[in-house]
Amino acid sequence: MKNYLNKNTIFFIIGLSFIIKIIYFFYFSEDVLKNEWEILIHNFKISGVLGFNVVVNDFYAMPKFALPSEVVLPSVFMPPLYSYFLIIHDILFFDYNFINFVIFSQIFLSLVAIYFFYKTLIILINLKFSLILTFIFAFFPLYVYSIIKISSISLQICLLVLFFYFIFKYNNKPKIKNLIIFSIISGLLVLIRGEFLLFYLLTNLYFFIFNDKKIYPIAISLIICSLIISPYLKRNYDYFETITLTKSFGYNLLKGNNPELKIEGNPFFIENEYKKEELKIFTDHNYEINLDNFYKEEAIKFISQDPQKYIKFYFLKIMSFIFFDHTSTYPNYFNILHIVPKIILSLLSLFGAIIALKSRSFFQYLSFFYFGNIFLFSIFFILPRYSLILLPIQLFLCIPAINKLISKLRH
Repeated sequence: MKNYLNKNTIFFIIGLSFIIKIIYFFYFSEDVLKNEWEILIHNFKISGVLGFNVVVNDFYAMPKFALPSEVVLPSVFMPPLYSYFLIIHDILFFDYNFINFVIFSQIFLSLVAIYFFYKTLIILINLKFSLILTFIFAFFPLYVYSIIKISSISLQICLLVLFFYFIFKYNNKPKIKNLIIFSIISGLLVLIRGEFLLFYLLTNLYFFIFNDKKIYPIAISLIICSLIISPYLKRNYDYFETITLTKSFGYNLLKGNNPELKIEGNPFFIENEYKKEELKIFTDHNYEINLDNFYKEEAIKFISQDPQKYIKFYFLKIMSFIFFDHTSTYPNYFNILHIVPKIILSLLSLFGAIIALKSRSFFQYLSFFYFGNIFLFSIFFILPRYSLILLPIQLFLCIPAINKLISKLRH
């Protein structure tokens, strides 16, 4: 009877989440592609090339809607998975408004994430707190709102929850099935977040050092993950004659480290300061790579001119990431439904992460993962969706904080 009620409760949460997201869909969802996604999909349909930039002359290209007669330069600026996610929906539902089907798919992915988030929690903590944390995850305001927007965040969070579930499951029950699924999900995450390759490798290193110290599961995982990302690596090698997943380090570094010092980054500084037609970068297939290298050199120049200022700014970005950005210009960022849950969750998860650093457990690994993301992203700039990516990790890290608080209260 108890198990029956437990299943009813989690499916009630999932069902209620579905209803609320459908309501949000009818009132707030996007019905057209915007910005880079619109250009990217249009240019792919015109040319068969996944690219933003269209050749204007030998020294200049620009993001624009390509005409059939124009040359589209292949892009290596963004990880490809979400682009292909959109393209597949466009192919399947081209006679309809395929954006609606994209949103429905994102809603479905969010329900999958809720279920596996709960499945992970009941291994880590008692049923009561599992349901409470699952409820918070399912109805966290920014997460609910993001699902009905054209954004890769729903796909990222779903894959990240599955990543943690299957690595935890393999850690407890080292079956080859769990290892294979974990490795496939890792490859997909690399294709949606280029920097995730670093966290995937560090994950393997962590569990090798602190667990069974067996090399063959890591070797198998690396092979499977490599097979998942290899088609895109081959595509990039064919176009650019270099093995790379993405090439946006320089742009992101300059966007977050320029004289205007904005926590959210400032792309307008780049657009206003550097006129592409004046940079004299040839519009061949290496255009984006050469342009990104130029941006990297400019960012390093600014940082080297006054390193103390940029080091202080780096720590300011860290604090803004952990808590909130008091200078944010994003619409509704300071809405009470967003900022209050964010501050409470930030405080609890930070407390839990500090506690977890001392323990040799799954929570210690999550703590390293949490701080690693914060320290890495803060090198560049901090957007609201970056903290949303960490939502499941923060909720997991609330567990040691809750346990500690309960222990203190009982004492």
